[in-house]
Amino acid sequence: MTLLLAAAILLSVPLFVALLRQNPRYRLWAFTAVAALPFCPDLPVEGYFYGWSEWRGTSLGIAVSLSDALALALIITRRRTPGKLPFWILFAFYGFALFTSVFFSALWLGTVFVWWQFGRVLLLFAAVAGESHRIDVRNSLATGFALGLIYQAAYVIPQKLSGVIQAHGTIVHQNIFGLMIELSVLPLIGIVLAGNRSKLVMAGIAAALICIAGTGSRATMVFGGGAVLVLLLVSLVRRSTPLKVRAVVLAVAGLAIMTPFALATLNNRFQGGSYVTTESTRTSFEESARSMAADHPFGVGANQFVLISNRDGYATRAGVPWGVNDRSKPVHNAYLLARAETGWIGEISFILMLCVPLVAGLRLAFTDRMFAAGEVALSSAIALAANVIHNNWEFAVHTSSVQAILFINLGMIAALLREKRMTGRQAHKSIAREAGAARDRANPAREAFLRPE
Repeated sequence: MTLLLAAAILLSVPLFVALLRQNPRYRLWAFTAVAALPFCPDLPVEGYFYGWSEWRGTSLGIAVSLSDALALALIITRRRTPGKLPFWILFAFYGFALFTSVFFSALWLGTVFVWWQFGRVLLLFAAVAGESHRIDVRNSLATGFALGLIYQAAYVIPQKLSGVIQAHGTIVHQNIFGLMIELSVLPLIGIVLAGNRSKLVMAGIAAALICIAGTGSRATMVFGGGAVLVLLLVSLVRRSTPLKVRAVVLAVAGLAIMTPFALATLNNRFQGGSYVTTESTRTSFEESARSMAADHPFGVGANQFVLISNRDGYATRAGVPWGVNDRSKPVHNAYLLARAETGWIGEISFILMLCVPLVAGLRLAFTDRMFAAGEVALSSAIALAANVIHNNWEFAVHTSSVQAILFINLGMIAALLREKRMTGRQAHKSIAREAGAARDRANPAREAFLRPE
């Protein structure tokens, strides 16, 4: 059944191409769907051509999704935009690390799964970065994020009412869900700060706060809630407006309302004990990863951590418990996982792929404080900052669901960087032409000398 679904999704590309060429309005709907679909894993929107359902890694096979088909159709039907997109060198560097890791992989096909997954998110990046310099496209992406968060909140609320301690909606795990929320709610707030007054976007922000409180994830509550406040304060420093002041007041009120619910979830999770606990299992995981990386400076192969950790005794020597849940998961640190699987080159390239766009987004936002879309670049940059910190406690950024939303943020920053660069070049050329004409008018002798007899 999943093979038939994958084939149907692939065959839908010509249909999407025809629809996008027929009506420009469909293009905006496609961007909305691209942003919303990662929040709908329970719907039949992804199929596998080949996969290992029992594999314990961050990628389970060669899959295609409706988002991939839409992204490809958007790229095929897109008008050519002048200027080059940034960040491709960073992606090539990380892709090289993934590629070379196959030579050290115990099961090379498992590493191929990660290549395929990385190619899919690059396709998504190209589609978003190619057009999100346009405000209507950014608003469509925000609508998609809002719909996805509202969809998940509709599951989180009944889960909490039925007694679920750590609600995760329809996402496979609350930690993956938490990273998805962080990377989507901050761009929504940035869109509002840039002037979007959509009630649907506002509802999406409220839904995100509900989901954060319901996950019971300490990191999500701290980094997600903290990043919202940091974004609002930094945005005020960038440029203060009455709209932003009202947004800060509303956001603080929303966080204040949700805080008791978040604390109640933590009380249930820790049964009234301390929220700050040391988890020995995580420490054992990290010791296992460091030992693996020390023995394999070029990595053991992408998507191979669980296999090698158990097969070669790293988990046993590090004291990882024998429970299925513990022995079937990668280390809960995205950077250590990258180092263990793809070596130092993989970890360094992974860090650069996150941090360079982060710095570029912040620089873009503060270089021109009157640039309205700078609020979007700022919000995506702070979303990346929250992710960079959160990754020290989670491996989920290596999963396809989180990467899809991550690369949408990278795409928006890239599009705005290119747009600003092209606008600057055009302005520079215009100034140069005007200066040349002024020199000619100020020097009639030169003009007469150049005039033919």
